[in-house]
Order: sequence, then structure tokens, then C-alpha cells
Amino acid sequence: MKHTHSHIPLLILATTITLLVLALYMYMFGATQNAATQAGLARDIVATEQNDQTQAKNLAQIASSTTGDRSELSSLFISSDNVVSLITMMEYFGSQSGSKVTITSIDADPLTNPAPGSLSHAHIHIDDQGSWISVMTMLSLTERMPYAGSISHVKMNINSSDPKLRTWDLSFDVQVPLLVPITATTTTT
Repeated sequence: MKHTHSHIPLLILATTITLLVLALYMYMFGATQNAATQAGLARDIVATEQNDQTQAKNLAQIASSTTGDRSELSSLFISSDNVVSLITMMEYFGSQSGSKVTITSIDADPLTNPAPGSLSHAHIHIDDQGSWISVMTMLSLTERMPYAGSISHVKMNINSSDPKLRTWDLSFDVQVPLLVPITATTTTT
């Protein structure tokens, strides 16, 4: 019987070592899983940052290559705070054409709480009087104005049947897009 009792301490030692190795294995497995998860997250963060940097470079290149186009685009619109320039231009066209220009009405689409970059339209009704060449020159100059406008409701009448006294009356509407300046600040009351 003595012989059986001598194996019990070895069995306890073997069981304790097995449990210790099993606990150490579970700890190492958990630590390895945690390290793999952290490494995956770090890799994803690095990849995202590299992608963001690449996109930022691409956007900077696009912005640089379109500077001229963007400045030209904004020149196609009249600033909503500078509609007077449109009136001045129409009067200038009249003096260049040699006709008598009268702006009979001007209005703009209402902008409630306009955000920078918003678009609306200015509407002008023009009456013009002069020779055939002068009223056609006025119409041509208006058609070729540097803004993305449109002409509508064109009407023309002759004033006299006598060729020496003949003048022409021209009336038309002009619609021009207005742009709320990007640098404008809006105030709330």
C-alpha cells in the first residue's frame, strides 16, 4: 500500500501543473487575441489616414487646377449686393449703341435668409428707342453681356412710316442670375 500513496503527490503535482499550463495558455490566448485586435485597429487607422492624405492631395490639385474656372464661373453671376452694376451696364450699352435706353422696371426674386452661394434672379424691363442699327446694337450687346442672362418678351414697333423720320421702339426683358456672395455674413434678428 505504501506504493500507491507515493503516486498521489505526483498526481497532485501533475494536475496542478496541467491547470497552471491551461490557465497560462488561456491568458496567452486572450493576450494574443487582444494584441491582434489592437494591431488590426492600428492598421485600419493608418490606412484611413493615408487615404485621407491622398484624397486631400487630390482635392488640393483639383482646387489648384480649377482656380481660373472657378473665378470665371463667379463672373457669370451678379453679386446680389451689387445689382447697380447691372443697371449701369444696361445704360452703358445704350450709350454705346446710340439709342435712348429707359429701364422701366427692375426687381429681384425675394431671398429669405439668404445663405452664401444662394442663387436668385434679377428681372429688368428695358425700353429702347433709336434707329434700326442702334436698337439692334443694343439688343446684340445685351445678348452678349458677360453674365449668364436671358432675354425674353422682345417687342419692336416702328414710330414713323416716313423713312427720314423713322425710329424704332424696342422693349424686352432681361433676366440675370444673382449670387449671394460666399464672403457675405448673414445676421439673424
